[in-house]
Amino acid sequence: MLGAAMAFLIGRYLGRDFASSLIGPRLRKYDEAIGRNGFTAVLYLRLVYFPFTPMNFGMGLTRVRFGDYLLGTGFGILVGTFIFTFFIGTLSQVWASGDWSRLNGWQTYLSVILFIASFFLPKIVRIVRQENIENEIIS
Repeated sequence: MLGAAMAFLIGRYLGRDFASSLIGPRLRKYDEAIGRNGFTAVLYLRLVYFPFTPMNFGMGLTRVRFGDYLLGTGFGILVGTFIFTFFIGTLSQVWASGDWSRLNGWQTYLSVILFIASFFLPKIVRIVRQENIENEIIS
């Protein structure tokens, strides 16, 4: 997390002005959208397992707020680590036991389902956040 934060800050303070000068009107709308939905954008990219180093520096070049970047990165890393650890742990148990029929078990299916579901988490977060905003407006 510390390395990701430092790379983000390097991108923000050493490259943002240059990147802004290169962004034309067509790309500006994407930059603004990423800025408005920073947490969701970062979370989504973490969950689709976008390469860390380019993302860390690249997000610093956008309008994403630092807090949104840290939360999205932290949550995305946590979820991804859990899913991969669970899946690899299941495979290592099968490998160690030599009982390949265990691949047809609940742990394997659950880890694959969790992996697939991780791609939909940003959409779920966006829906929940939108419902919370609408409830606040109504109240």
